[in-house]
Amino acid sequence: MDALDTATWETRAAALAAELTAEGVLADPAWRDAFAATPRHLFVPHILNGPASLSAGDPGWLDAVYANESLATQTRPASDDTTGREIASSSSSKPAVMAVMLERLAAEPGHQVLEIGTGTGYNAALLSHRLGADNVFSVDLDPKLVDTAQEHLIAAGYRPHLAAGDGFAGWPGEMTFDRIIATCAVTAIPPAWINQLADGGRIIAPLDAGAAGPLLVLDKTADDEVSGRIDPFPVLFMPMRTDVTSPFAPGQSPSADAAGMPHYGTTAVDPAALLEWPDLALFLWLHAPGLRLGGSVEHGVVVAERGPARAEVDLAPLAEGTWAVRQSGPYRLWDTVEHAVAMFDTLDKPDATRLGVTALNVPGKQFIWLDDPDSDHSWPLA
Repeated sequence: MDALDTATWETRAAALAAELTAEGVLADPAWRDAFAATPRHLFVPHILNGPASLSAGDPGWLDAVYANESLATQTRPASDDTTGREIASSSSSKPAVMAVMLERLAAEPGHQVLEIGTGTGYNAALLSHRLGADNVFSVDLDPKLVDTAQEHLIAAGYRPHLAAGDGFAGWPGEMTFDRIIATCAVTAIPPAWINQLADGGRIIAPLDAGAAGPLLVLDKTADDEVSGRIDPFPVLFMPMRTDVTSPFAPGQSPSADAAGMPHYGTTAVDPAALLEWPDLALFLWLHAPGLRLGGSVEHGVVVAERGPARAEVDLAPLAEGTWAVRQSGPYRLWDTVEHAVAMFDTLDKPDATRLGVTALNVPGKQFIWLDDPDSDHSWPLA
């Protein structure tokens, strides 16, 4: 299979499978066997994790490959400026996250599976081991990634069906699939996925909720509809893109500095809660789709951005229960945050398990609901 001593990688792969099992994210023996038998090192000959970049043969490379960590494998410029800052545009996802998603997929032998986002090809290899390569279909926006993944897969002994194309359109052909799994984050379910999903089929997709978001676990409930619950397991994926040269989804590129005089004020909302409470962060995103939260304790500030609107809140209070806020842009974004936090409290601080999704194959007919589909509280998916 490769020049690397087989026992060397097999020992590490088996240890990774055992670690995932001990963590409780890997329960199905068939998937455990897939992780133990799949040579991840073939799919990540180069790791671009910042200054600690490694290549095959470097000291520590093999240990990094079989660690339970995500590994960046491709980057793109963050913007058109001259800073030289790069953002990851492809990776080998954290194995624990992959295990959770594959288990939630509930795929069985004989099922045909469509993967949106081929990336390195490692996930397609796991699927091929479990289901047979002829039942695995994978599409990626980047033709170069598809070509490289094909080489990796052949080296590992698998020949699934690969295609280069826009994942939003699903598989480029007249087919239906028993399962669809996305390895990129979405803000709504592309109608083509619903159309290509077989009766009784399932979609697993990360929700692009501005940070580490939850999983959408959706089953086909009608010819034109999928529905299901939100799984709160936190996952962080790159957004579904339409431009192969950019690491950003449409509308997500860094906004220009907001013009105009900033508004200075105070708030009674503890900004630290936005970074520390995933359920609250998700609830805020429902009220303001596209909301991005950032900042850190190290920098002493929480930043909220949505398009050209921006708010900065100091983590250090001015007095007990009061924090300084600076807002800029066409509207006061932090006012929206305060309103959403008040509703969050009124609704008894709902966690992600109380949220569900109904998605039709018509744009504008997809929404998240609280407790049940006929709830008084629902939010559209963009």
